[in-house]
Amino acid sequence: MPKKSLIDYIKKQLKKGYDVSSIRNVLLKYGYSGSEIDDAIGSTTIRHEIHLSRTSVFVVVLILVFLTGIVLFLRYKPVQTPSNLLDLNLEPIATNVAPGQSIAFIKELSNLGSAKRYDVVIKQEIIDPLTNEIVTQKIETRAIETFGSTQTKMLIPDDTKTGDYILRAIVEYENKKAVATLPVKIARAAKKETCFDGVKNQDEENIDCGGACNPCNGQAKECNDNNQCTDDLVENGICSNKPIEPCCGNNACESQENDDCLADCPKAAEPSFPALPEDLDEIKEAARANPLKALQQCSAIEVPDLKDECISSIGGVQRDKSYCARISNARIKDLCYSGIAKSSNDNSICRDISADSRKDSCYMTFVLDNKDYSVCGSIINNHLRQSCESLKQLNELSRASQEPQ
Repeated sequence: MPKKSLIDYIKKQLKKGYDVSSIRNVLLKYGYSGSEIDDAIGSTTIRHEIHLSRTSVFVVVLILVFLTGIVLFLRYKPVQTPSNLLDLNLEPIATNVAPGQSIAFIKELSNLGSAKRYDVVIKQEIIDPLTNEIVTQKIETRAIETFGSTQTKMLIPDDTKTGDYILRAIVEYENKKAVATLPVKIARAAKKETCFDGVKNQDEENIDCGGACNPCNGQAKECNDNNQCTDDLVENGICSNKPIEPCCGNNACESQENDDCLADCPKAAEPSFPALPEDLDEIKEAARANPLKALQQCSAIEVPDLKDECISSIGGVQRDKSYCARISNARIKDLCYSGIAKSSNDNSICRDISADSRKDSCYMTFVLDNKDYSVCGSIINNHLRQSCESLKQLNELSRASQEPQ
């Protein structure tokens, strides 16, 4: 006598429209024997003996062949997935550098379409957010298959002013675009201490001599007048304190100091840029107790993408999707909704995501992490939706096999 749970499962799948052959193949994969499956299938069907003439049999066979052809065509009809569909993501490696150095980042390109391989043009730009001018750019062509991750470096020109910039990557293909951005900070590198920098540093006994440097050869510590703008030497047994020109720190703006000494030449100082937090930890912490104050801090940020990231962090801490609606960048807004959907375990928030690929990714998180198959009908991509339905069927089968006999 076959198990009741097995019979009930087969009846349930037949009502859903699955054919006997497909049900039998699934059950065989789960370890049921052929005879056990056949007995259970036999218990769910009623056989009738019908006597037909040869002509009737021939007509019935033709009808069955015709209907089978239609079913096979509909069942295996190719899914009309867009040929080219691309997602772009950027991950930082080194985005805080000095002029003359190179930033480094990772580009992730995902082919979500049906085309197995196609070529794309990738344009990467460093943009001054205050003037919208392009500081430097790099253009390359790549062939995309399924998923590609590459490290890219871009040289920052020597004459680039310090401040905050935006790295923007644009992928162009088939009259479509995918865009991603990263914040970049350009800061002047600290000068390395050497024995030839004209400054008494390291463990030197005098300027550029003694300690780690060559012996002073007549220079004496007692000749040091503690003035950083004099070169202290002993000449013929007499101390000599020769002025160093130009010298930053003598309160005189000399001709060669305009770009390098803000202390002496304040008018030559670079324009002030909006203050930005080194990271969002402080604002996140403030958002827990006072989200209104944290939002005011975010609003003070003038770099658009950084402001959006800041607002998104408040929404994540508060688990409040209304903050996501304040975000301008479509990708950051989608990630805001997705993060809150996961943290609050509310799959309905996935509906607010604009990009189909990211919306499907949000739903699939609930399928894979929570075994929530109620979202299968909301998934847009046919392949992912079919995968969701298959996982749902296997989960039901697994539960049925564990029921007591």
